[in-house]
Amino acid sequence: MKTLALAAAAALAAFTSEAVASTGACEREIQSAAAKYGIPEGILYSVGLTETGRKGSLYPYAMNVEGKAIFPPSEQDAMRQFDVARNSGAKLIDIGCMQINHYYHGENFGSAEEMFDPHRNVEYAAKFLRNLHERHETWTMAVARYHAGPNNNPAQKQYVCRVIANLVATGYGKWTPNASNFCQN
Repeated sequence: MKTLALAAAAALAAFTSEAVASTGACEREIQSAAAKYGIPEGILYSVGLTETGRKGSLYPYAMNVEGKAIFPPSEQDAMRQFDVARNSGAKLIDIGCMQINHYYHGENFGSAEEMFDPHRNVEYAAKFLRNLHERHETWTMAVARYHAGPNNNPAQKQYVCRVIANLVATGYGKWTPNASNFCQN
């Protein structure tokens, strides 16, 4: 695990340039939450893009039901599909801009509908990522833990590399030798 932390720490640390995110609902909330919680905007945006990125922007009504990505056309349709998934026994349902998992985090919201609200979704994700950073001391490990639990190193590495790729693709950073080596091995 120390290898993951050390090898990738330098990779994420380099990605702090001030590229401008698009102005969609999720993106506006990311700009605000990043500033409020002291998270590099590029990291928060790239986590969101990794979670719900579609055609270069984040999508507030995105869902992932038991591993299947769904992009309902409206909040009303998203709620309908959420209800269908829950009623059919789905347990793992990720919701909204930052794909907050309903099973693990739903108790922190008044309703599933609140989880689709871009402000509440991104605000919660930013607080969660900030707490992970405080616990694990690097943005690399915070990002790794955002997506996968502590006993899933392969999923963490794959996720961190996808976030780095999005940092590069959006102009927030560039591939460094450490990041390239980490993600190729």
